[in-house]
Amino acid sequence: MTLWYLARAAGVVTMVMFTLSAVLGMVMPRIRKPERRFWLQYVHRSAAVTGLVLLTTHVVAVIADTYVSISPTVLYWPFGSGYRPFAMAVGVLALYSLVLASLVGASRGRLAVSARFAKYWRKLHIAASVGWLLSIGHALLAGTDRTTPWMLSITVTCLAAVAIAGAYRLNATPISRAWRAQ
Repeated sequence: MTLWYLARAAGVVTMVMFTLSAVLGMVMPRIRKPERRFWLQYVHRSAAVTGLVLLTTHVVAVIADTYVSISPTVLYWPFGSGYRPFAMAVGVLALYSLVLASLVGASRGRLAVSARFAKYWRKLHIAASVGWLLSIGHALLAGTDRTTPWMLSITVTCLAAVAIAGAYRLNATPISRAWRAQ
C-alpha cells in the first residue's frame, strides 16, 4: 500500500507543480520589473524541477508497485500495459514532452548565443504545454481517484488556473490590442 499511496501523492503533486510552472511561464512576459521577473523565473524553474523529481518518483513507484503490475517496458511501449493502455500511452507521451521541455529550458541559457536556437526555443518549449495537457488527460484516464470529488476539484482548479493565465497572456499580445482598438 505504501507504494500505491506514494505513486498517487507524487502524481497529484506533480500535476500541481507543473501547473504552477505553466501559470508562471504564461504570465512572465507581462512582468516588466527585473527583480520581480527574476524571482518569478526562479519559482517557475523550481516548480518545474520539483515536478520532474516527483514525476520520476511517480513512475518508479507505479512500476515498483506489484498490485497493478506495470512493467518498465511501458516507458517505450505503453500500449503493452495490462492496466489502461491508452491512459498509459497518454502518460508516457506527457513524460516525453515534459522531459523535452525541461531539456530545452535547461539549455536555453547555454544555447542562447546561437541565433538559430533562440529563434526556435519557444516552439520547442511549447512541449511543456503539450506535456501538461497530456498529464491532465492521464490523470483523468488512469488515476484511481479520478472520479473522487477532491481529485476532480484539483484537476478542475489546475485547468482553470492555466486557462486564466493563458487568457491573461493572450490579452497582452499586440493582436488582441489591435482587435480591441477596432
